[in-house]
Amino acid sequence: MIIKKIFLYITFLLLIMLLLSLNVSGCSKNIESNNEGTGSFDLYEGLHITGKPIEVDIKTYRLKISGAVDKELSLTFDNIKNMKSVREEIELICPGFFVDNGYWTGVGVIDLLNLAGIKKEAKNVEFMCIDGSYTQTLSLETVKGDGILIAYQFNDKEFSKYHGYPLRLVAKDQFGSFWVKWLGEIKVIAD
Repeated sequence: MIIKKIFLYITFLLLIMLLLSLNVSGCSKNIESNNEGTGSFDLYEGLHITGKPIEVDIKTYRLKISGAVDKELSLTFDNIKNMKSVREEIELICPGFFVDNGYWTGVGVIDLLNLAGIKKEAKNVEFMCIDGSYTQTLSLETVKGDGILIAYQFNDKEFSKYHGYPLRLVAKDQFGSFWVKWLGEIKVIAD
């Protein structure tokens, strides 16, 4: 009986955490309607709109790679776009809400981490949006898999501000709540 109560309590906590995580991820209802006719869960440029857009000055934008790496990196949007890219058909799944399918173009997360040099004690990778209001963590083993990208295009078009411009995490086989938009930092964790 006690084990069942503990299980229900943990399940409840995980559900609450999931619902809270939907804000700046690929699965959020928190967006204001605007004059462009876009609102919560509207389709815009082939993707559902989720989260409240963060304005980005592309001239000063940098993707930081830090933590358990040999050398920290600070990369411009153009640095990322000039790297060897991959284009993969991947589904963005927000359970109970929607599924968006299309072609995502970007750089493999593992390629960026290898560029920085992953320290042997590294275990996890944290992804943080530009304003620091949202983070998600994946294991290093997951990040080494297929379909884990820092993307800048969907269906051959750069993201709009509604979809995470300039960069967002694409995480194949992970729910949309892991797909951090408006990506500002990738931190390798040695726990």
